[in-house]
Amino acid sequence: MPKPDLAISIVNHSNPHLLHDCLRSLYANTHDITFEVWVVDNATDGRGVEEMRRDFPQVKWLFNTERKGFSANHNQVLRLAQARHICIFNDDTLVHDGAFDTLVRFLDENPRVGMVGARLLNADGTLQNCVFRPMTLSGALFDLLFLPRPLHFLKERNIDPVMYGHDMARVNWVLGACIVVREECLRDVGLLDEVLSPLGNTEDTDWCVRAWKAGWEVAFCPEAVITHLTSRSFRPSASGHDKVRVELWRTRLAYFRKHHGRLHEALLRLILVGTLPYNSLVLTQTLLRGRMAPEEYRRQLSTFARIGEMGARTRVG
Repeated sequence: MPKPDLAISIVNHSNPHLLHDCLRSLYANTHDITFEVWVVDNATDGRGVEEMRRDFPQVKWLFNTERKGFSANHNQVLRLAQARHICIFNDDTLVHDGAFDTLVRFLDENPRVGMVGARLLNADGTLQNCVFRPMTLSGALFDLLFLPRPLHFLKERNIDPVMYGHDMARVNWVLGACIVVREECLRDVGLLDEVLSPLGNTEDTDWCVRAWKAGWEVAFCPEAVITHLTSRSFRPSASGHDKVRVELWRTRLAYFRKHHGRLHEALLRLILVGTLPYNSLVLTQTLLRGRMAPEEYRRQLSTFARIGEMGARTRVG
Protein backbone atom coordinates (compact mmCIF):
# COMPACT_ATOMS: atom_id res chain seq x y z
CA MET A 1 0.00 0.00 0.00
CA PRO A 2 1.47 3.41 -0.94
CA LYS A 3 2.24 5.91 1.76
CA PRO A 4 -0.29 8.72 2.29
CA ASP A 5 0.73 12.09 0.97
CA LEU A 6 0.57 13.70 4.39
CA ALA A 7 0.45 12.82 8.08
CA ILE A 8 -0.78 15.61 10.39
CA SER A 9 0.26 15.70 14.05
CA ILE A 10 -1.95 17.62 16.50
CA VAL A 11 -1.65 17.83 20.29
CA ASN A 12 -4.78 17.89 22.45
CA HIS A 13 -4.30 20.31 25.35
CA SER A 14 -7.76 19.79 26.85
CA ASN A 15 -9.36 22.31 24.49
CA PRO A 16 -12.01 20.04 22.98
CA HIS A 17 -13.97 22.82 21.28
CA LEU A 18 -10.82 24.09 19.55
CA LEU A 19 -9.67 20.65 18.48
CA HIS A 20 -13.14 19.63 17.29
CA ASP A 21 -13.38 22.75 15.11
CA CYS A 22 -9.85 22.15 13.83
CA LEU A 23 -10.62 18.57 12.80
CA ARG A 24 -13.92 19.56 11.21
CA SER A 25 -12.26 22.24 9.09
CA LEU A 26 -9.39 19.93 8.18
CA TYR A 27 -11.59 17.14 6.83
CA ALA A 28 -14.04 19.52 5.16
CA ASN A 29 -11.38 21.54 3.32
CA THR A 30 -8.83 18.93 2.21
CA HIS A 31 -9.77 17.35 -1.10
CA ASP A 32 -6.96 16.27 -3.40
CA ILE A 33 -4.45 14.41 -1.22
CA THR A 34 -4.40 11.26 0.85
CA PHE A 35 -3.73 12.02 4.49
CA GLU A 36 -3.95 10.73 8.03
CA VAL A 37 -4.39 12.63 11.27
CA TRP A 38 -2.71 11.78 14.57
CA VAL A 39 -3.81 13.38 17.84
CA VAL A 40 -1.60 13.17 20.92
CA ASP A 41 -3.72 13.52 24.06
CA ASN A 42 -1.40 15.35 26.45
CA ALA A 43 -2.61 13.70 29.67
CA THR A 44 -5.82 15.73 29.60
CA ASP A 45 -8.91 15.09 31.68
CA GLY A 46 -10.46 13.37 28.67
CA ARG A 47 -13.11 16.05 28.26
CA GLY A 48 -14.58 15.81 24.78
CA VAL A 49 -12.30 12.97 23.63
CA GLU A 50 -15.01 10.34 23.24
CA GLU A 51 -17.15 12.74 21.21
CA MET A 52 -14.24 13.48 18.89
CA ARG A 53 -13.42 9.78 18.51
CA ARG A 54 -17.04 9.21 17.58
CA ASP A 55 -17.22 12.11 15.11
CA PHE A 56 -13.78 11.44 13.57
CA PRO A 57 -13.20 7.68 13.80
CA GLN A 58 -10.40 7.85 11.22
CA VAL A 59 -8.12 9.83 13.58
CA LYS A 60 -5.26 7.92 15.20
CA TRP A 61 -4.87 8.70 18.92
CA LEU A 62 -1.88 8.49 21.25
CA PHE A 63 -2.43 8.96 24.99
CA ASN A 64 0.19 10.35 27.37
CA THR A 65 0.14 9.25 31.01
CA GLU A 66 1.93 12.48 32.00
CA ARG A 67 2.14 15.96 30.52
CA LYS A 68 4.83 16.50 27.88
CA GLY A 69 6.08 19.52 25.99
CA PHE A 70 5.43 20.64 22.43
CA SER A 71 8.40 18.86 20.88
CA ALA A 72 8.08 15.66 22.91
CA ASN A 73 4.43 15.34 21.90
CA HIS A 74 4.96 15.89 18.19
CA ASN A 75 8.09 13.73 18.19
CA GLN A 76 5.94 10.73 19.09
CA VAL A 77 4.10 11.12 15.79
CA LEU A 78 7.23 12.04 13.83
CA ARG A 79 8.70 8.68 14.88
CA LEU A 80 5.60 6.64 14.01
CA ALA A 81 3.97 8.23 10.99
CA GLN A 82 4.71 6.78 7.56
CA ALA A 83 3.89 9.43 4.97
CA ARG A 84 5.65 11.36 2.20
CA HIS A 85 5.28 14.57 4.21
CA ILE A 86 4.47 15.23 7.87
CA CYS A 87 2.91 18.34 9.40
CA ILE A 88 3.14 19.61 12.97
CA PHE A 89 -0.11 21.49 13.51
CA ASN A 90 -1.73 23.40 16.36
CA ASP A 91 -5.15 22.50 17.72
CA ASP A 92 -6.12 26.22 17.82
CA THR A 93 -6.34 26.42 14.03
CA LEU A 94 -8.92 26.41 11.24
CA VAL A 95 -8.00 25.08 7.80
CA HIS A 96 -9.07 27.16 4.80
CA ASP A 97 -10.19 25.48 1.61
CA GLY A 98 -7.40 23.52 -0.08
CA ALA A 99 -4.63 24.65 2.29
CA PHE A 100 -3.08 21.23 2.76
CA ASP A 101 -3.63 20.28 -0.88
CA THR A 102 -1.61 23.39 -1.77
CA LEU A 103 1.21 22.69 0.70
CA VAL A 104 1.67 19.12 -0.52
CA ARG A 105 1.57 20.22 -4.16
CA PHE A 106 4.12 22.94 -3.39
CA LEU A 107 6.57 20.43 -1.89
CA ASP A 108 6.08 18.06 -4.80
CA GLU A 109 6.87 20.86 -7.26
CA ASN A 110 9.89 22.16 -5.31
CA PRO A 111 12.15 19.20 -4.48
CA ARG A 112 14.83 21.26 -2.70
CA VAL A 113 12.34 22.64 -0.18
CA GLY A 114 12.43 20.53 2.97
CA MET A 115 10.01 22.53 5.10
CA VAL A 116 7.16 24.88 4.24
CA GLY A 117 4.80 27.09 6.22
CA ALA A 118 1.37 28.45 5.37
CA ARG A 119 0.02 31.99 5.59
CA LEU A 120 -1.51 32.44 9.06
CA LEU A 121 -4.42 34.75 9.84
CA ASN A 122 -5.72 36.06 13.14
CA ALA A 123 -9.30 35.36 14.16
CA ASP A 124 -10.37 38.72 12.68
CA GLY A 125 -8.82 37.88 9.30
CA THR A 126 -5.74 40.10 9.65
CA LEU A 127 -2.27 38.80 8.86
CA GLN A 128 -0.48 37.04 11.69
CA ASN A 129 3.31 37.20 12.00
CA CYS A 130 4.49 33.81 10.77
CA VAL A 131 7.67 34.32 8.71
CA PHE A 132 10.86 35.53 10.34
CA ARG A 133 14.41 36.65 9.78
CA PRO A 134 17.32 35.11 11.71
CA MET A 135 17.18 35.46 15.48
CA THR A 136 19.71 38.10 16.62
CA LEU A 137 20.91 39.73 19.82
CA SER A 138 19.63 43.13 18.72
CA GLY A 139 16.23 41.58 18.02
CA ALA A 140 16.22 40.08 21.51
CA LEU A 141 17.11 43.47 23.02
CA PHE A 142 14.30 45.30 21.23
CA ASP A 143 11.85 42.52 22.02
CA LEU A 144 12.57 42.69 25.74
CA LEU A 145 12.72 46.46 26.18
CA PHE A 146 9.75 48.75 26.70
CA LEU A 147 10.08 51.18 23.81
CA PRO A 148 8.33 54.52 23.19
CA ARG A 149 5.73 54.35 20.44
CA PRO A 150 7.91 56.03 17.76
CA LEU A 151 10.45 53.22 18.19
CA HIS A 152 8.01 50.31 18.10
CA PHE A 153 9.10 49.57 14.54
CA LEU A 154 12.32 48.15 16.03
CA LYS A 155 10.30 45.29 17.50
CA GLU A 156 9.22 44.31 13.98
CA ARG A 157 12.73 43.98 12.53
CA ASN A 158 12.73 40.21 12.94
CA ILE A 159 9.58 39.82 10.78
CA ASP A 160 10.31 38.95 7.17
CA PRO A 161 8.39 41.39 4.90
CA VAL A 162 7.66 38.60 2.41
CA MET A 163 4.86 37.75 4.83
CA TYR A 164 2.87 40.67 3.41
CA GLY A 165 3.24 39.58 -0.21
CA HIS A 166 1.51 36.96 -2.31
CA ASP A 167 4.52 35.17 -3.77
CA MET A 168 6.25 32.04 -2.57
CA ALA A 169 9.60 32.82 -0.93
CA ARG A 170 12.56 31.09 0.70
CA VAL A 171 12.74 32.23 4.33
CA ASN A 172 14.84 31.67 7.44
CA TRP A 173 12.10 30.16 9.58
CA VAL A 174 8.34 29.82 9.89
CA LEU A 175 6.05 29.63 12.89
CA GLY A 176 5.54 26.18 14.39
CA ALA A 177 1.74 26.42 14.35
CA CYS A 178 1.91 24.81 10.89
CA ILE A 179 5.09 23.36 9.39
CA VAL A 180 5.06 20.63 6.75
CA VAL A 181 8.31 18.69 6.50
CA ARG A 182 9.38 16.39 3.67
CA GLU A 183 10.09 12.82 4.79
CA GLU A 184 13.66 12.92 3.43
CA CYS A 185 14.32 16.24 5.17
CA LEU A 186 13.08 14.82 8.47
CA ARG A 187 15.55 11.95 8.13
CA ASP A 188 18.40 14.40 7.54
CA VAL A 189 17.45 16.99 10.16
CA GLY A 190 16.01 14.82 12.91
CA LEU A 191 13.26 15.37 15.43
CA LEU A 192 12.23 18.56 17.20
CA ASP A 193 14.57 19.61 20.01
CA GLU A 194 12.85 18.79 23.30
CA VAL A 195 15.15 21.02 25.36
CA LEU A 196 13.99 24.08 23.42
CA SER A 197 10.26 23.63 23.94
CA PRO A 198 8.78 22.24 27.12
CA LEU A 199 5.92 24.62 26.27
CA GLY A 200 6.57 25.52 22.64
CA ASN A 201 8.86 28.44 21.94
CA THR A 202 12.08 28.18 19.97
CA GLU A 203 11.88 24.66 18.58
CA ASP A 204 10.46 25.89 15.27
CA THR A 205 13.36 28.33 14.78
CA ASP A 206 15.87 25.59 15.57
CA TRP A 207 14.19 23.03 13.28
CA CYS A 208 14.18 25.37 10.29
CA VAL A 209 17.76 26.53 10.87
CA ARG A 210 18.88 22.90 11.09
CA ALA A 211 17.13 22.23 7.78
CA TRP A 212 19.09 25.02 6.10
CA LYS A 213 22.33 23.71 7.61
CA ALA A 214 21.53 20.24 6.25
CA GLY A 215 21.20 21.63 2.72
CA TRP A 216 17.41 21.94 2.56
CA GLU A 217 15.42 25.10 1.85
CA VAL A 218 12.63 26.49 4.03
CA ALA A 219 9.77 28.24 2.25
CA PHE A 220 6.65 30.31 2.80
CA CYS A 221 3.60 29.41 0.70
CA PRO A 222 1.02 32.22 1.07
CA GLU A 223 -1.47 30.47 -1.21
CA ALA A 224 -2.13 28.02 1.65
CA VAL A 225 -4.11 29.80 4.37
CA ILE A 226 -4.71 28.79 7.99
CA THR A 227 -6.49 30.76 10.72
CA HIS A 228 -4.47 30.53 13.94
CA LEU A 229 -6.30 31.58 17.08
CA THR A 230 -3.11 32.97 18.63
CA SER A 231 -1.77 30.48 21.12
CA ARG A 232 -5.01 29.59 22.83
CA SER A 233 -3.47 26.18 23.49
CA PHE A 234 -1.03 27.83 25.92
CA ARG A 235 -2.38 30.59 28.11
CA PRO A 236 -0.36 32.68 30.55
CA SER A 237 -0.73 31.70 34.18
CA ALA A 238 -3.57 33.52 35.91
CA SER A 239 -1.49 34.58 38.92
CA GLY A 240 2.16 35.21 39.71
CA HIS A 241 4.74 35.76 37.00
CA ASP A 242 4.12 34.88 33.37
CA LYS A 243 5.66 31.41 33.17
CA VAL A 244 5.24 31.20 29.40
CA ARG A 245 7.23 34.42 28.85
CA VAL A 246 9.97 33.33 31.24
CA GLU A 247 10.18 29.99 29.46
CA LEU A 248 10.48 31.80 26.12
CA TRP A 249 13.67 33.50 27.27
CA ARG A 250 15.08 30.30 28.75
CA THR A 251 14.73 28.60 25.38
CA ARG A 252 16.29 31.57 23.60
CA LEU A 253 19.34 31.24 25.81
CA ALA A 254 19.52 27.57 24.91
CA TYR A 255 19.08 28.41 21.21
CA PHE A 256 21.92 30.95 21.18
CA ARG A 257 24.18 28.53 23.03
CA LYS A 258 23.37 25.76 20.53
CA HIS A 259 23.72 27.74 17.30
CA HIS A 260 26.04 30.65 18.15
CA GLY A 261 28.17 29.50 21.08
CA ARG A 262 28.93 30.66 24.60
CA LEU A 263 29.82 34.25 23.70
CA HIS A 264 26.39 34.98 22.21
CA GLU A 265 24.75 33.22 25.12
CA ALA A 266 26.72 35.39 27.55
CA LEU A 267 25.74 38.55 25.65
CA LEU A 268 22.08 37.56 25.77
CA ARG A 269 22.43 37.01 29.52
CA LEU A 270 23.75 40.56 29.82
CA ILE A 271 20.67 41.79 27.95
CA LEU A 272 18.33 39.88 30.29
CA VAL A 273 20.03 41.35 33.36
CA GLY A 274 20.82 44.80 31.99
CA THR A 275 17.30 45.63 30.82
CA LEU A 276 15.73 44.87 34.21
CA PRO A 277 16.36 48.30 35.87
CA TYR A 278 15.02 50.21 32.86
CA ASN A 279 11.93 48.02 32.44
CA SER A 280 11.26 48.21 36.18
CA LEU A 281 11.43 52.01 36.05
CA VAL A 282 9.01 52.16 33.10
CA LEU A 283 6.58 49.84 34.88
CA THR A 284 6.74 51.92 38.07
CA GLN A 285 6.10 55.17 36.18
CA THR A 286 3.14 53.57 34.43
CA LEU A 287 1.71 52.46 37.79
CA LEU A 288 2.19 55.90 39.39
CA ARG A 289 0.44 57.58 36.47
CA GLY A 290 -2.56 55.34 37.00
CA ARG A 291 -2.17 53.56 33.68
CA MET A 292 -1.68 50.11 35.15
CA ALA A 293 -3.50 48.16 37.86
CA PRO A 294 -1.40 47.15 40.89
CA GLU A 295 -2.02 43.45 40.19
CA GLU A 296 -0.71 43.75 36.62
CA TYR A 297 2.24 45.80 37.87
CA ARG A 298 3.22 43.08 40.34
CA ARG A 299 2.77 40.41 37.70
CA GLN A 300 4.93 42.12 35.07
CA LEU A 301 7.58 43.18 37.57
CA SER A 302 7.81 39.61 38.86
CA THR A 303 8.12 38.32 35.28
CA PHE A 304 10.98 40.66 34.41
CA ALA A 305 12.66 39.85 37.73
CA ARG A 306 12.52 36.12 36.91
CA ILE A 307 13.94 36.77 33.45
CA GLY A 308 16.78 38.87 34.91
CA GLU A 309 17.48 36.26 37.58
CA MET A 310 17.66 33.58 34.89
CA GLY A 311 20.15 35.66 32.92
CA ALA A 312 22.36 35.96 36.00
CA ARG A 313 22.66 32.21 36.45
CA THR A 314 25.75 30.43 35.21
CA ARG A 315 23.73 27.91 33.18
CA VAL A 316 20.16 27.65 31.96
CA GLY A 317 18.48 24.51 30.66
